[in-house]
Amino acid sequence: MRAVTLDAFDAAPAVRDDLPEPTAATGGLVVRVRASSVNPVDNAIAAGMLREMVDHDFPVVLGRDYAGIVEAIGADVEGYAVGDRVFGFVLHANPTVHEGSWAELIALTPEMQVAPKPPSLDLAAAGVAPLAGLALSEGETILIVGATGGVGSFAVQLAARARATIIAPAFEEDADYLRELGVTERLERDGDVVAAARDRHPDGVDALLDLVSYVPGVFDGALRDGGRVASTNGAAGEGPGRTNVMAVPSDDNLRRLAALLDDATLRVHVHDTFELDRATDALLALTERVRGKLAITVR
Repeated sequence: MRAVTLDAFDAAPAVRDDLPEPTAATGGLVVRVRASSVNPVDNAIAAGMLREMVDHDFPVVLGRDYAGIVEAIGADVEGYAVGDRVFGFVLHANPTVHEGSWAELIALTPEMQVAPKPPSLDLAAAGVAPLAGLALSEGETILIVGATGGVGSFAVQLAARARATIIAPAFEEDADYLRELGVTERLERDGDVVAAARDRHPDGVDALLDLVSYVPGVFDGALRDGGRVASTNGAAGEGPGRTNVMAVPSDDNLRRLAALLDDATLRVHVHDTFELDRATDALLALTERVRGKLAITVR
């Protein structure tokens, strides 16, 4: 079976074709993957950034999101049949860093992170949605740092749905894209973001969603007293109103996400698409300017 793996901390991710095909455990499924995407955690795993936080069981298969077709069903599984089109995502550590979705086949455990694919989305679009679409926050006046990325693009849409005033640092070339998503005010990305936000909102913003920092406090100066801050990278810090966001891949959450995607409340923007054999190129592309998601297709 083909998969993109990290075989050691000092190795580069690469495609292998000698992994054993998974089998369906009791209460589990095997899914033939047709689409996935690139998320920052994939680069973090590939760079060894998690080596001090959690055990790694090599070879580590990269990839979190997936969309595909049910290939096999274990005993005691209800609600799914061979041939069903499904989507979801694989936890980055369960309990070790080992399993991922950049593979031809994946086995989902009894704690399945799976739901029926939204009917109106094709598999390619569904495969880029789950992880980014679940880690979100809303606010009345919100500063979203990293709004052009996968999580940011979804966060802007949900904040716009809540009729929030949305402020985002971005390059001028990204202004039209962000405006279409719902961004109200664009700040210069290369400028002093905190000062610019305070200039427009002297009392501070109600909420901050920081999707780029890895340490707390970088943009906290833009917050009003008692303002809320959330981060997907552990940069929210600790205390009241501070939330380090983790996607919760429950069946209910995935079904709610599917409904938002299916009725076009949320739109998936795919910046570029890579075949599985070029997935390592997608890791590099993620470090460049990206609007929305980078998709991986598996044939």
